[in-house]
Amino acid sequence: MFSLASWIIKRVTTATLITIAILVGGCTSPAAVSSPGPVPTAVETPAPPPTTIPTATPVPTRARPTGDPLSCAERVPVPEIADVVGTAWAPDGASVVLAHVVPLPSSRITGSPEDFFLDSLDLRSGELVPIGVGERPRFSASGRYLSYWSWDGDLRVAIGGRVVALPHATTPDVRWAGDTLFFIEKKEIRTWADGIERTISHLPDELELSYPHDDAHFSADTERFLVTRYLADGSVRRYLGNTRAGTAGELDLPGATYTEWAPAGHTLLVRYADRLELRDDAIVRGAPLSRFAGPVHTWLPDARALLVGQLSAAQLGSIRFDAFAAWASDASAATATLPDLVGAREFSPDGAFFVGTARTGLRGGRLEIFRCGTGVAAAPIAIAAAPEPSDRRLLRPVVGAITQVVRPTHTGIDIAAPLGTVLVASDDGVVSEVGQVTVGGRRVCVRHPSAIETCQYHTSAALVTVGQRVVRGQPIALIGLTGVTTGPHVHWEATAVGTIVDPLTR
Repeated sequence: MFSLASWIIKRVTTATLITIAILVGGCTSPAAVSSPGPVPTAVETPAPPPTTIPTATPVPTRARPTGDPLSCAERVPVPEIADVVGTAWAPDGASVVLAHVVPLPSSRITGSPEDFFLDSLDLRSGELVPIGVGERPRFSASGRYLSYWSWDGDLRVAIGGRVVALPHATTPDVRWAGDTLFFIEKKEIRTWADGIERTISHLPDELELSYPHDDAHFSADTERFLVTRYLADGSVRRYLGNTRAGTAGELDLPGATYTEWAPAGHTLLVRYADRLELRDDAIVRGAPLSRFAGPVHTWLPDARALLVGQLSAAQLGSIRFDAFAAWASDASAATATLPDLVGAREFSPDGAFFVGTARTGLRGGRLEIFRCGTGVAAAPIAIAAAPEPSDRRLLRPVVGAITQVVRPTHTGIDIAAPLGTVLVASDDGVVSEVGQVTVGGRRVCVRHPSAIETCQYHTSAALVTVGQRVVRGQPIALIGLTGVTTGPHVHWEATAVGTIVDPLTR
């Protein structure tokens, strides 16, 4: 995701922010990578103070017994890390960089009590190395380089913790092809490799990008790119392009609410209210959502299948397991068994681990990693959880950083999280609204028995329909960029008999 405070400050005046009453927070900082060999000249940049280093917790290493590779049921010990929103796995799978939420008040963001932090976790030793305030970490294919968005609003490239390059990107999504970094600067598609920047193609004049009104993403192989343009009337236009040529044409997807590139190749997932599509050049495959047990999706790391199913409603102090159907080109009937984690919720590149956040309280959770293919049977696991307060019940709808609070000029709680992150119902109730509104974009509202109604704005794909009964913690939507927004986040709003109330106090 891209929610850098300095980016916002440079491009949006304080008066404008007060007027729209929406501000997304989150920042970034250097990351640790280890690799021998000569490196470009380091860039001297200060970093914020690190967080407290937890006690090292080694992940046991042993030969994996024969088992279903799609069953991820062996819980591995990891340090206490709160609210992981994204990961970057080293190519050898021996370490992982974690983007997670920490309390870190920021003078750069009005009313922000939280931010994103980058830590590197060595799975062999269990050592956790704090890096700094940061997000969007990505390793190059060799593991030599790590790119990330810095705490001061720059895209950085690091080797062994040293910043060696500051490529100037004007859209947040970047991709590595080998050890070459692809990014966009206004109308130019550019690369960085071995300290040298090059322009490889130019976008058409009408596609000069202005983030977040225009959001661009490269396919995993960098051969394609997709531009999503959010218009003031609530409509969306999408343009599919060829990276090397810079050419792009409008992609006609009437009714589509969400798109996402597969983690390998250039297959594009397109979500509609009632169906899914997989597009790979001229080949388009579709399936109704009614074919699956639920509406939540997760990719296998090699993109050979999309997993679709029902993610269990969050249950504090417990990890349960769900079955996801593998939708693949060979129409196989395989199913995956995955823990009901939220937040990052993704596989390691080799498929050996599944990572995410387990709910441990109304407001937060902790990092969990499960090993796949070990033959361990899936059974509910009890975990430590904070006691629920007697005066509050509403569950925070997403793993992310609070960037705005309720105030006279702002009617809800803004929580920044990566595009496509699962949003859940704050409490039991009935879905009362699903659809587009001015400023707020796509919203999903739930009316609760307590006479409180909660709404989540700026969403992309809705996972529920009006009149549907939901329970607390049930997935109801995905984080989006719709409406007036400065980055992917949810505006979480609560009303009691039509009067705005603070959802954090209910």
